[in-house]
Amino acid sequence: MVTEFVQGWGLTALMLVVITLVFVGAALHLRAELRWVRAMTDHLGLDLVDQQAAARQTGLEIEAIRDEAHAVLGSTDAAWAQKQVRSWQLRAFRVEPALAFWTDLLKQLGLLGTVLGLGLSLMVSGEDVAELLGPLALAVWTTVFGLAFSIVLSSIYGVKLNAWVDACDRNIEAWDARRRTRSGGGATP
Repeated sequence: MVTEFVQGWGLTALMLVVITLVFVGAALHLRAELRWVRAMTDHLGLDLVDQQAAARQTGLEIEAIRDEAHAVLGSTDAAWAQKQVRSWQLRAFRVEPALAFWTDLLKQLGLLGTVLGLGLSLMVSGEDVAELLGPLALAVWTTVFGLAFSIVLSSIYGVKLNAWVDACDRNIEAWDARRRTRSGGGATP
């Protein structure tokens, strides 16, 4: 039974399902983080230009960001306000390493399947070519899936994340500079 699972398509299918689930999880995570970065960028940018228009924005993420921004603006604790602004920047900056993590993980899972398939094919004894092809299919298909999904993630999110994170950082810095000027806090070290 185990031999049939390994030498047939069972192990290959299991590895491909795992790689696909990792890809779906990665895509959902990156999409959620990019949505937050976009919402933060749009809200703070609009707030810099037209505070009344920023107040009319709707959506759960926008409302949460607006509430955090109002708490920062209304805070008498300058250190806490600066800490909150810094946490926004750090969250935005974590998106690019998250993309690198997910793409590397997908490549590594593909490589794991390759090495596992080659190792299993070396264990095959006898002259039956069909027994040798099952583990080699694992090697080939996991490599294809891991690389293809990492390429898809990179192509979908690579340029977008860089542009949005840069824009978000600029808007946070400009918004924070205006906040410090209004509160009389001046520049921070």
